[in-house]
Amino acid sequence: MKKIIYLFAVLGMAFLSSCTPLEDINAEIDAQINPIVGDAVFTLTDDDYAALDLSYGSFSSLEDAKAALPGFLSDKYPVWGKGSSALVGYKLYVGSAFGIDEYTLDQDDYTTSGSDVLGFQFDASPADYLADILAANLSYSDEGDYAIAKYFQYSGAVVVLTPTVSFEENFDYGSTAGDLTTISAGTWANHSGTANQLMYATTSLAMTDYPTTDVGGSIILDAAGSEDMNSDLSAPVTSGTMYASTLINLSTVGSGTYFFHFMDGGYGYSARVGAMTDGNGGVLFGIGATSSSLTYGTTSFDLNTTYLLVSSYNIDNGVSNLYVLTSAEATEPDVAEASNTGDAGKSIERIGIRQGYGGPTATLDGIRVANTWSAIMSNAVLADEIIGDKTAYDVFYTLSGGVWEEASDGLYVLASDDYDAMGTDYGLPGKYNNFDSSMDIDAYISTFLGIKYPFAQDDDNMNVVYKYYSSSAHATQTRGNSYTVVNGVWTGYQSTISTTLQFGHDGTTWVPDNTIKYVLTGADYVYIADQLDGNPDFADVSLGNLASYGDFDYNWSEAQIVYALGVLADHINPTAAEGQKYTFVYLLYDNGLNTISMNLIKTNGIWVLNN
Repeated sequence: MKKIIYLFAVLGMAFLSSCTPLEDINAEIDAQINPIVGDAVFTLTDDDYAALDLSYGSFSSLEDAKAALPGFLSDKYPVWGKGSSALVGYKLYVGSAFGIDEYTLDQDDYTTSGSDVLGFQFDASPADYLADILAANLSYSDEGDYAIAKYFQYSGAVVVLTPTVSFEENFDYGSTAGDLTTISAGTWANHSGTANQLMYATTSLAMTDYPTTDVGGSIILDAAGSEDMNSDLSAPVTSGTMYASTLINLSTVGSGTYFFHFMDGGYGYSARVGAMTDGNGGVLFGIGATSSSLTYGTTSFDLNTTYLLVSSYNIDNGVSNLYVLTSAEATEPDVAEASNTGDAGKSIERIGIRQGYGGPTATLDGIRVANTWSAIMSNAVLADEIIGDKTAYDVFYTLSGGVWEEASDGLYVLASDDYDAMGTDYGLPGKYNNFDSSMDIDAYISTFLGIKYPFAQDDDNMNVVYKYYSSSAHATQTRGNSYTVVNGVWTGYQSTISTTLQFGHDGTTWVPDNTIKYVLTGADYVYIADQLDGNPDFADVSLGNLASYGDFDYNWSEAQIVYALGVLADHINPTAAEGQKYTFVYLLYDNGLNTISMNLIKTNGIWVLNN
């Protein structure tokens, strides 16, 4: 009773003196010879995590938990002192099963293979270089992590082109109209039909941002005319792709024929551009690679409207494309208005204009010929361009034994068909071929793996990579998790686990402590007596009384009790780690039964007293 009176006296001082802070009171209480001792076992709640400023509801490391919880316990149990214990259940983020990085190779990476273009050359083996490239750029990765090496490889020879304009015609021939041959002083020459029918006009066509625009005059094509003319390029071209462009405004259009084309040194034509009526007052444009039989597009264009026509001919494979633009475009469109394949190998030496039956009556202006689309659209000095067909690859590597190697066994990357199999309606993975925060990803993948691998056995493992749409990042990310068969069910690795941390009060504050408090039972006394039977070191004590009455007596020395409790510790926890602590609570008969606590610690494999 005396120690309780003393405690009330200490607390009373707090109310009499408001300037004494609570921590001083705690210190006084802790300093008592017989402080209040309590034992608690509890699990943190959502409110507790909020009080600890852990918005995610978990600790990110064991060290963080050890640092934050002592103060939390002091607030929760302000009057408890030395000898108190608390076993705290909490959630701990232990990290993902594996990390996934995406690495896109840059020019420096390709240079290691001897390629001076943005991609591996067609005859290179990317596998010879990727492991070293990843090692140089992903030094922070951990064992078992994955990396997606994203790279290009060319399927054939690569050509580096300097964008060059080999022909430009603004028809800037003065203020007097007349036939083109005369007005141009031989720049344009007749190669077929009646001479002097292709006429020069003093007005011009224009289009914003097109470099050959609104300068000088133009030429007039007449559906009734028959003169064909040409003009030489700066030099013949015998390989690669060439582009030709012109502004055009059609006033009438007939049943269809070509009016604009490339020529070789004779009468070999390529990229023949034509126009025909759509039957409803509109215009269809078409192209023939080398034949006068054209492939027409399906878009209906208007008469009396200025368009920019851009045609191309690939000398190497004989493919021609035609684009019809309402404004200048810096990059070549993905889809042409019309395409046609003809003979390969036609050289390009001249640009030709034709008037013929079925053709249009139209104004042409601003003709350009160049080896790249960019040169058609700009008069600026342009950077070299790399020409060649290349394919994009995504290859998975894993860090194994500190070395990046191509991933194979144990990895499954979900494909479009896999997402579709999970359902294609709105809100299901197959709708957009990805998961999002509204979906139970582990449930979907567990079910999917169960169907795909119906004969999987317990402990079989598979690392699954999938696409995840992050609403916060507004982007689709690559993520993954590890799945293991447990009791016949594919079970996902949990990045946040429930665990416990033991704390003890050292008289001043709460400290992390692995002490296990254990109260001996009747069976424990019987077990100790059986184990010590025949041991000469215990001949002076009654093992029979220990087993029968369930208590030690005053004949037992402290060393004998320590040894006996150590025997019990090895029984109840045979795999206890070095440094494990126990507080054993036992009964001692000495002028009556007394409840005694004794602290042991495992040191060098032996249980010893830990005062």
